[in-house]
Amino acid sequence: MTHRRQSLSHRFGRHHTGRRTGTLVACAALSLLAAGCGQTEELLVHEQGGAFAPLGFGEAQVAGDGTPSFLSGQMADRIDSADGAAALLTHGALASSYRLAPETSLAVVSDRRDDLGNRFIKLQQVHAGMPVVGRQVVVQLGSDGKVESLLGHLEPELVVREAAALSGSEAIAKGLAARGRGQAVTTPVLSVFVDGVGVPRVVYQARVDYQSATGRQFANLYVSAVDGQVIAERSLIYTALNREIYDLKKVCLKDGTELPGTLLNKEGGTTTDMSGLRAYKHSGNVYWFYNQMWGRDSYDGKGALLMSSVHATFDTGMGCSGENAAWIPDPFNQMVYGDGGPFGLTLKDLTLGFDVAAHEMTHAVTSSTSNLEYLDESGALNEAMSDIMGAAAEVWVGSGGSSGGNPATWTVTANTWKIGEEVAGLLFGSLGALRLMDNPTKDGMSKDYYPERNMPGSADNGGVHTNSGIGNLAYYLLAVGGKHPRAKTAFEVKGIGLEKSTRIFHLANTEMFTDKSTFKDARYATAKAAELLYGRCGAEWQAVHRAWDTVAVPGDWSLCVRPRPRF
Repeated sequence: MTHRRQSLSHRFGRHHTGRRTGTLVACAALSLLAAGCGQTEELLVHEQGGAFAPLGFGEAQVAGDGTPSFLSGQMADRIDSADGAAALLTHGALASSYRLAPETSLAVVSDRRDDLGNRFIKLQQVHAGMPVVGRQVVVQLGSDGKVESLLGHLEPELVVREAAALSGSEAIAKGLAARGRGQAVTTPVLSVFVDGVGVPRVVYQARVDYQSATGRQFANLYVSAVDGQVIAERSLIYTALNREIYDLKKVCLKDGTELPGTLLNKEGGTTTDMSGLRAYKHSGNVYWFYNQMWGRDSYDGKGALLMSSVHATFDTGMGCSGENAAWIPDPFNQMVYGDGGPFGLTLKDLTLGFDVAAHEMTHAVTSSTSNLEYLDESGALNEAMSDIMGAAAEVWVGSGGSSGGNPATWTVTANTWKIGEEVAGLLFGSLGALRLMDNPTKDGMSKDYYPERNMPGSADNGGVHTNSGIGNLAYYLLAVGGKHPRAKTAFEVKGIGLEKSTRIFHLANTEMFTDKSTFKDARYATAKAAELLYGRCGAEWQAVHRAWDTVAVPGDWSLCVRPRPRF
């Protein structure tokens, strides 16, 4: 087998098949009223696998380069190990479709199982020993070890023509010199970065902490290993049980050396500082939300310390402001809360909002699982996941969820769909919140319709906060049901409830998104999550697709029908 062999994806074309006791039966041009190709059983029919159907995949989507971005179905062979999953793509049945170069291998990022026995193996593309930035795939196995889905994108036929001329420390130093005063906080890693026009560049990537004209920056920096020029930068400051609470005493957060501050309280203790007390209680409630819902032990699933600092100010480049809250990841790994602005006109004390705490701590969960890049659509998904889990955690606690278990029922209120209602100051007026999930554009900035999204390269890291409204509205419609609030589409969603919707989005984020997932990827990942949790072609699966249809995120699907038997 060579890597030049014609790819299955190149021959991709839609057709429908019927499945019967493991045998594929061709059904040409099957319509919703077809007789089912002579089958008398009431079998669900939903097959658009095209050329992938003989391998067992009923659904298939391909990227612009012709390689698979989403496959769903069931392959016949069992896989026993993560290495076996990697081999499937490098020299197994799917090798000719992914078209990986001979120098490419796949490294295991994570290998986890859920309570239903599903296994999720995340693989990172590595070329000539260098990780390829933003190129990952998730191989999902059923409880029987058979491959049921693949999600993500790998770079086909990769050829790297550059060679490193600088050391990691030299390259990062050159990159930082153009940025401002600062330093690397992780060891530079030699990597391959495929730029915006598809050219592979050899870079060093490192987490850096530096002071710029616009304030303190904490980011992943990608610097050319050839000449030290900055190729890209990705922010790591995500704005908006073992606990420690610290007081920063209004110190301005600039380079991280200010953290964490003076200890106020630790696990089992108390404090008279009301901001510190709220931060302590909020982090505990978020911990129990994730623990009782999914058995997660802290944000990393490994019992990490939940550290928070209150009374912080943030460097803006023109001064220091208390109008922010943030999760700051490795090597700091903690929450930081400001006290709000003067007289609470814009923002009040950020510890007042429990959904703010849940929002920021969900960034920590995302960082340790899907690691959605904080840029463009993946960044908007990152923000949407934090809004979604912030709203869900607020309902969970309000409905009686605690360390003793999950609530019997989830009670939604008018405030459920308001993000940061407790911290929004007087200048937010009648909106009464920072964002609205059920009607995102009402804030004058957020988007709720995919064709109107802010495009890559625009402000706010490509619209990470504004475009998050698209994911927020899809989640709201999935939970509650209804139509687009501005009638942008004619679809109507039948809601499945908040708990089911939350479980679907959590499974997709923690096990099925990759660091570069787009809204279209999220559509298929959440649909697959609905299938794994609640069954193939069920009401939940259909509602997921209909919700994404309503906000006009692209993607193909068709109703599952039971063919009429022949008489």
